[in-house]
Amino acid sequence: MVTFYRFEEVLKMRESKRMITIGIIVSLVFVIIGCTYLSLSQETLDKVAEEFGLSESSLWSPPLPDYELPGLEGNIFANIAIGIFSILMILAFTFAIGNVLKARK
Repeated sequence: MVTFYRFEEVLKMRESKRMITIGIIVSLVFVIIGCTYLSLSQETLDKVAEEFGLSESSLWSPPLPDYELPGLEGNIFANIAIGIFSILMILAFTFAIGNVLKARK
């Protein structure tokens, strides 16, 4: 079966793909810049807490404490990989929700 699209529909599909691609590229740039630049800066809240003599105590044990893989703390490439993986997971989840909502119509 051959599906014929109107010209306007083709333009909308191309524009949507372009926007998704631009969004992914911008997200990747932010992850790379954020992981490299922000990993070098000290956390101000931790410094202020140390000045007041406060210590850190967690309410629960997260799967990735401090957003780093256990054993690879301070590894910029591991942090970038986690960021890219997170972007892809959010994208997949968003597309899955979109497909479910589209199928409901």
